[in-house]
Amino acid sequence: MKRNFLFFVLTLIAINSFGQINFENGYFINNNNQRIECLIKNSDWINNPVEFEYKLTANAKAEKGTLSTAKEFGVTAITRYIRADVKIDISPADIDNFYRERNPEWSQERLYLKVLVEGKAMLYYYEKNGLVGFFYSVSDTIINQLIYKEYYAENNQIAENFKFREQLWSNVRCANTQMNSVENIRYNTSELEQYFNKYNRGEGNLPVVYGKKERKDSFHLKISPGINYSSVIIANTGNERYNTAFNNQINFRMGLEAEFIMPFNMNKWGILFEPSFQYFNAEKQTSTTKVTLHSNSIEFPVGLRYYAFLNQKLKLFADAMYIPQFSIGFNSTLVHQTTISSILPTTMELKNSQSYALGGGIGYKKYSAELRYYTNRDIFNGYMSWYSDYQKFALILGYRIL
Repeated sequence: MKRNFLFFVLTLIAINSFGQINFENGYFINNNNQRIECLIKNSDWINNPVEFEYKLTANAKAEKGTLSTAKEFGVTAITRYIRADVKIDISPADIDNFYRERNPEWSQERLYLKVLVEGKAMLYYYEKNGLVGFFYSVSDTIINQLIYKEYYAENNQIAENFKFREQLWSNVRCANTQMNSVENIRYNTSELEQYFNKYNRGEGNLPVVYGKKERKDSFHLKISPGINYSSVIIANTGNERYNTAFNNQINFRMGLEAEFIMPFNMNKWGILFEPSFQYFNAEKQTSTTKVTLHSNSIEFPVGLRYYAFLNQKLKLFADAMYIPQFSIGFNSTLVHQTTISSILPTTMELKNSQSYALGGGIGYKKYSAELRYYTNRDIFNGYMSWYSDYQKFALILGYRIL
């Protein structure tokens, strides 16, 4: 399995080198306050960047802007980042590492903050390796963090410091603001954006909200028929007469693939769920024994897919799937029958183990084609002395219906 995982990682690296993240219209402001119109590589950052790539013209060589060279940069109408020297709370966000200290643990940092709402009151966002913080300023005042912290109280219960509500009431409040509108607000993007938008409108400003580009096709539903090229070897460590090798065969398979596209990194990652019907039916006859295998089941793989976009219509992809032990079987049995009339047939109900699959393919508009390799799925899970080697390759064709 380690070699399979390494293969998957190398595949992702290979197709990522051909992946396309577009350079889009944007700008940056240098240390001399000069605004440079350019093309920015829109990486749809999940973590706040410390640098960015840009081109002065479409055919120019890509260059890098950094915290030391650019005060601000953005992709037109989509995202804006500003450089700020701020105090940020670096208290652990992981519940296993919470402090007993209620107050923030401050660190002075130079960061690129993402602008969420622009107006008289500005709302900014920062995220890096699980650390999340919101910042604000009013009328070009100094940028401060909105304080929210979870910590362990004396009784080992998780407590919360809602200092940000006091900050909003004191510094970001219209004359007609009700106390309950601040008391109940939660520390998340949607509620804070809503609050800052309302404040700016109340102050006569039309707020500018970034990062609201409509995301289409975030959910895909696809029928995925195909063919399997499979082989099964059965062995019993206690009695070699049960050992049987079935020849390779080609079988039909049918699946229904549901995919959720993750909302970052330019839609290059997807989470998969693909219920699929698989079967392998075979018979082996010798002079003394007849062995019949019926393996028919619906499996429920889940996995992760990575896309590399070649253009708007054509893309490559690689995926890794986990196939849980649970499956729905349809009279899945192994029957050993000897020519000796006094010996009754031995019938065993098949029980699948977990397994994995690695695949890669190409997509064009609503169509796709994929080659997928499945690791061994033991069909004798839980039986002593019995084991199997069930290997499978699949060619899967797909058509997106949603």
